Amino acid sequence: MPKTIQGRFSFLVIGKGLMGSAAARYLSAHSPDVALIGPDEPVDYARHDGVFSSHYDEGRITQRLARDMVWSQLAERAIGQYPLLEAASGLLFHTPCGVLTVTHAPGESRYVGQRGEIAAALKAAYEIYPDAAAIRQAHPLFQFTGQAQGSFEPAPAGYINPRTMIRAQLHLARQQGATIVNDEVIQLCRATDHVTVTTRNGQTYQAEKVLLAAGAFVNGYHLLTRPLVVRVKSETIILARLAAADIARLSQMPALIYEIPSPVLADIYLLPPIPYPDGHTYLKMGCNTASDQTLSDMEAMRHWMIQGDSDPHKAEMQAALSNLIPTLRPLSWQTKRCLVTYTAHGKPYIDQLDDHVFVAAGGNGTSAKSADTSGYLGAQLLLEQPWPAPFERATFQAVIRSED
Repeated sequence: MPKTIQGRFSFLVIGKGLMGSAAARYLSAHSPDVALIGPDEPVDYARHDGVFSSHYDEGRITQRLARDMVWSQLAERAIGQYPLLEAASGLLFHTPCGVLTVTHAPGESRYVGQRGEIAAALKAAYEIYPDAAAIRQAHPLFQFTGQAQGSFEPAPAGYINPRTMIRAQLHLARQQGATIVNDEVIQLCRATDHVTVTTRNGQTYQAEKVLLAAGAFVNGYHLLTRPLVVRVKSETIILARLAAADIARLSQMPALIYEIPSPVLADIYLLPPIPYPDGHTYLKMGCNTASDQTLSDMEAMRHWMIQGDSDPHKAEMQAALSNLIPTLRPLSWQTKRCLVTYTAHGKPYIDQLDDHVFVAAGGNGTSAKSADTSGYLGAQLLLEQPWPAPFERATFQAVIRSED
């Protein structure tokens, strides 16, 4: 018996995360014939039997001076859209508190090496701190020792709330006529002039063009005829719950990126006090650890998110945060888990895969701030519109896994 088609669309986006929600907004600004299909954030991780996303959080660092020129250009355009998106949606997600970057090895830093060149190209202001004493004078809340050197990027650098940013994108997409479906696509079938997708709830939709923006699960459910080259890594964060006195005292601190000299921790990022949905306010710190794992398939990713052990380096993470802010007196500590998706060339995959299927995925641990641009570029592909300078399609070409 043939399946009932629930809707036929010109454009369909799979994935309701940061890139997918942005793409749906941009597509629906040009056509009301747009659908976005993706699951809501699970209420209970332990009972959730579908996919996960890493945008389930209240803070991600944003800055124009990123790790290289391409990421900076992506961020530059996205940050320029924040005020427009906030004003149009009425939802505030951007806190321009500035970003402090500290390293003990400037010549080897991923964040400092091209900073002068990028700042000159973007006409972005920043301040340099030649030693730990200069950092402490400018930012006395923090304590750095040894040969630390740093720089500070002022507003609009700071942080965004990814949950609220997605709500803003979805709000505007709905206003523009987009159909948004809380479901999960598990099958994709190609025909001569359209694509048919089927969801976990048994619904079927058709579209002329489909954008796959499924994050870490981009290869999930075998939606692609051949998988993309991606590496999905476990990521651990720690939340320090704050008392009222610490909330007030730390309220003016900047966001921090710190290349910590440590045998088990790397690439720390720290956010100012942020209220979370549980009613408490936390300092959030994330980092790479010596126990991070490569997660090879959907089941491994789901296991990590549901019941992975995020505590092997909890003591070291607590110590690192306490050393950074020696006066900190948290009420409690907890670790949480997320996923990071790396591509073959270190940039997002934003590309056309066949006549009807396109992709926008692969955040490489740094894409939240610039997701609006990635979604925009993906939408431009589906709309058959040229990309604006300085973006070139070759930079974001998808890499397909070779056949065994």
